[in-house]
Amino acid sequence: MPTQVNQDQLPVLSKSEPVHFPSLQEYLHIFRRRRLVVIQSFMVCVALGTVVTLLTRPVYQATSELLVDAPSYSLNTNDQTNPLSGILAISQPQDVSTQVKQLQSQQLLDQVAHDVGKVAFTVEDEDETNVISVVAESNSPRTAANAANDLLQTYITDDTAQNLDEIRNAESFAVAQEAQAHKDFLLANQQLRDFKRSNNLPDLSADRAARISDEDGLLQQIVKDQASVDAAKAAIATYSGVVVDEPDATPTSLPTTNPQLQDLQTQLINLGLQRLSITQQGGFRSNSPQVMALDAQIAGINKQLKTLPKLTYPVASTPNSTRESIRYQEKLMQGQLASGLAQLASDQAALTRVQAELKKMPGWEATLNQLQSAYDSAQGRDAMFSNEISNLSLREQAHHASEHICQYATVPTEPVRPKKVVSILLSALIGLFVGVSLALLQDYLDDRLNSVEEAERYLGAPCLGQIPVINEDGPRLLNQMSSLASDAESYRVLRTNIHFASIDAPVSTLLVTSAGPGEGKTTTAINTAFAMAFDGKRVILVDTDLRRPSIHRILEVPSLPGLTDVLLGHASLEEALQVHKDYPNLLILPCGSTPPNPGELLNSRTFRGLVEELRRRCDIAIFDSAPVLVAADSAILASQLDGILFIVEGGSTKKGLAKRGLEILLQARSVILGIAYNKMSERDKSGYSYYNYNYQYRALSDEGTSQAPTAIVKRIIGMDDDPLASGGTAVLEDEKD
Repeated sequence: MPTQVNQDQLPVLSKSEPVHFPSLQEYLHIFRRRRLVVIQSFMVCVALGTVVTLLTRPVYQATSELLVDAPSYSLNTNDQTNPLSGILAISQPQDVSTQVKQLQSQQLLDQVAHDVGKVAFTVEDEDETNVISVVAESNSPRTAANAANDLLQTYITDDTAQNLDEIRNAESFAVAQEAQAHKDFLLANQQLRDFKRSNNLPDLSADRAARISDEDGLLQQIVKDQASVDAAKAAIATYSGVVVDEPDATPTSLPTTNPQLQDLQTQLINLGLQRLSITQQGGFRSNSPQVMALDAQIAGINKQLKTLPKLTYPVASTPNSTRESIRYQEKLMQGQLASGLAQLASDQAALTRVQAELKKMPGWEATLNQLQSAYDSAQGRDAMFSNEISNLSLREQAHHASEHICQYATVPTEPVRPKKVVSILLSALIGLFVGVSLALLQDYLDDRLNSVEEAERYLGAPCLGQIPVINEDGPRLLNQMSSLASDAESYRVLRTNIHFASIDAPVSTLLVTSAGPGEGKTTTAINTAFAMAFDGKRVILVDTDLRRPSIHRILEVPSLPGLTDVLLGHASLEEALQVHKDYPNLLILPCGSTPPNPGELLNSRTFRGLVEELRRRCDIAIFDSAPVLVAADSAILASQLDGILFIVEGGSTKKGLAKRGLEILLQARSVILGIAYNKMSERDKSGYSYYNYNYQYRALSDEGTSQAPTAIVKRIIGMDDDPLASGGTAVLEDEKD
């Protein structure tokens, strides 16, 4: 079936929506179309970069390095509990990052720049080291070297002087404070001695501590004694309850031999002896009544022995040992309870005694503690200031700089900027980037369909043919072109693709239209009709552009009678159809008289009948109509014809207009076979192989033999005239060859 383009397949073209990402080949087409912008941007940036590089003054760079001592955290650490610690502590060497900040201070940089001249500094620390590097840049190499060295030397001198001033100020403060602290220490010592002597208190604190320790021990012991008493009471109660449930004696059963069994065995032995005695020689026979009576008794006793048990279990009573053991444990717990109660009473009495002794401690203990605290504080302050004076004096005598220059800057011989080659190459890269960006921006802002791929992507319809721009000085119609020309080949490809697009459901009526005027729909319709006529088909070309008809003018045929005359009944179809002078299988139905109501005529029942009549008379009828967005004629025709060929003018047709035109046609329930990309420029032809194919006559024409192509074709197919001008059959044979 013909290719049906659904309305859902058409993308919505909006400035606010993201642009579809083109393929790599489409990007190459974009850059080829916008190559002028890319080249201009590239050349401008390279020129500007070159001029700026050549006019820039050279900059020299010198580097010096400063080695910094790491801070010592074991000396002069601040005691947070002593407010004087921060005053007496001498500033330690700062860490590397802090000294970098100090070297970067604007005051220090301005001081050095005032001495050596205009210079730019860069101060930074080297990773994982205590080394600070200073980079000085200047237009003079000697100035750069002097500036780097002077900056470090000035910083070391200022830092050393500042540290010595701090030490001297702290030492003066410590001497004054030590004299006052010593006086306070002597006074506190005298007051403490006088208080102890007057109240006879050799060691009140130790005695009180001993009493408090005894009180704590007794309290703990009383808790243990009470727990032991409670445990003994609980055990006695448990044993008493268990003894009540235990019996005084326990029955026992011992196995003994069954006495009845012994009696029967004795009887059995006696009967056996009796039988033996009466059956001796000369006695009774075995069948005598006496012997048989004994045998009967013996058999009865044996039978009875088999039924009696061998052992019996008589029951006897014995004293209950468990009850006796429980009573013994109960007596032990009672003794333990008595002992625990005695110990508890003793401990409680001792606790009462210790607490009474603590209450008797004199109430002046607080005064003694205050005097002792004042003594300890005065002694500590006196010792602290004495140690600080010694430390400060030692540091002043043994002071050394915490940083020194480990590498002096030397006078550079080569400038670091500008790097002429690198700058020019960078300008070239920037120019290329700017050019590519501007090209992509232009293409994004361009609302025209500039390539076949773009037209297919935005319109959602396949491209059936790419028709190049026809030179105004050359022939515009297919019957006037050389059969080997690329223009003629493009129409033959369009004809073939239309055939393949409708191979499952052949199209007998084809509408050729476009979104707006001037996009080449009429020329495309005429040349498509020629191409199909050359293929041996019966073709009728119908001019249904009733507002601006032009087919009769282009083909130089009479405009009357025409389509409107047939529809109005002023002429018959046979009178209106005109046979092309060179191709008898190509019939032309011109517009005829211009009607005041084109839409009503095309939507009439008479026109529908005319379409059916044209289907019967030819293999395919090609209708040229007004643009879709100009009039409703194309939409009316689209609902009645088999397929539509939509014309797009490359580089001119707006995306939104083309999309809107297709939407109108789809609303008419029409079948869009595809689009024809018309007026393809020379710069777009390189993407399509059949435009680059080198025919033999191309080389001959370059040598000035403009008639060589026709002669070569004539020799190949045995014709005397131009194959396209000789009729459809001859052209068909030419194409087959």
